[in-house]
Amino acid sequence: METNAKQCLHCTKKIAGRTDKKFCSNHCRSTYHNHFYGERSNYMRRVNGLLLRNRKILADLFALHRSGTNVPLSELYLKGFSPSHFTHQQKKAKNQLYTYCYEFGYQITGKNSIKIIQQTSIE
Repeated sequence: METNAKQCLHCTKKIAGRTDKKFCSNHCRSTYHNHFYGERSNYMRRVNGLLLRNRKILADLFALHRSGTNVPLSELYLKGFSPSHFTHQQKKAKNQLYTYCYEFGYQITGKNSIKIIQQTSIE
């Protein structure tokens, strides 16, 4: 007779089978791990969502206005652009600072305008 029966880590049902088993079913195992690791990665998921939204906004405006033309900052903000979320920055010639969301970048050209560029190669 077994005196020390193991319980499922998720639903606390009695586990039958192998001695090193931790869950009573694949559903319990999956649910447990999704809950356990999901909380850890929520922050990263939210930040990546903001980065992807910024990238989409820059890509749409790049296609609409073409490279080299000035785009009003108000147009970015109306679409939900978050300037504090970007992937990297790069200084080009003459101390020009470009801020990127993945391959799309922008340079502030005036008080209320930017120039959007697309990076063609990964350095």
